[in-house]
Amino acid sequence: MGKKVLYFISSEDITGVELAMEHTDEDDVTILLLQNAVFFANKSNKAVTQALNQNKKVAACKEHIEIRGLTKFISDKIKLVASTDVIDLIFENETIINM
Repeated sequence: MGKKVLYFISSEDITGVELAMEHTDEDDVTILLLQNAVFFANKSNKAVTQALNQNKKVAACKEHIEIRGLTKFISDKIKLVASTDVIDLIFENETIINM
């Protein structure tokens, strides 16, 4: 059994999503998009779509999406989480990688 890994991505750099995709299926990987990284949650982002196709979990902060007016552009496959739920995600994972 692999480990639970959380990618905490807050910048407009797609590298964190690409690194998350390098994990094997053995690891339980979650990609959390925050601040300006929520722009990657749009339906047309190829890297995030590829991560979802690899069974990586992708979540985005609902408040950060709403502030930027992106609600109607977000993929249905992305879990929207309240900022208060971010702490729960942090404690559910063994390893956190901040990008």
